[in-house]
Amino acid sequence: MTLLPRLVLIAAAALAAGPLAAATKTAYRCTDEHGAIAFQDKPCRGDQKSQSFEYEPAPPPPPADAQEPVPEEPTAAVPPPPEPSSLPAPPPPRPPAPTLFRCVRADNDKVYYSETGETPPYRVPAGILGLPGSRPGTPEHMSAPEANRPPVSEPGGADALAATYVEVRDRCERLSPAEACRALRAQLDDNLSRQRNVGQAERTGLSSEARVLADKLAGC
Repeated sequence: MTLLPRLVLIAAAALAAGPLAAATKTAYRCTDEHGAIAFQDKPCRGDQKSQSFEYEPAPPPPPADAQEPVPEEPTAAVPPPPEPSSLPAPPPPRPPAPTLFRCVRADNDKVYYSETGETPPYRVPAGILGLPGSRPGTPEHMSAPEANRPPVSEPGGADALAATYVEVRDRCERLSPAEACRALRAQLDDNLSRQRNVGQAERTGLSSEARVLADKLAGC
């Protein structure tokens, strides 16, 4: 082999070994007479036991202007829709407005209330409907003040017409919801007032009646 090719090979080998040599450094493990050990990058003193070794230096720190990546904030998980069984139950429907009829008895003008307005016919002496001998007219619409009613005579007496029994029916008219509520409240107030002035036996029945009235007022 000539001199020129040999120099080329030597130069190529030096270039190939250059980066490896620059990548490692030599350090020294120094032990003194007392056994204390020290590591350093310079040769040990003459009175110390010396052991050299190669090591790779730590990589250089990043430049000061280099910014670290900002971690992304985790996305909040969207809760799943509630199950149908976990939904609150709808409120109960409001009771309907009460239905009430104001009725007047045909024989004594006494006022009472009915939920249906259907009143059965009944028979009364003709004398309480008017004067004997007068035309009664339509019995279901007749009534007369108590003071103007003559006494009923015995059958076969002089006033036989007054003793005659005729069939009558009470008249009723349906109240508006507001009127029905006012009437029910008045009945409940009267019931509670009476409970304060009666004995235990009668109070039990009035208490049951008061609960019924209160249920009817739920729709007011």
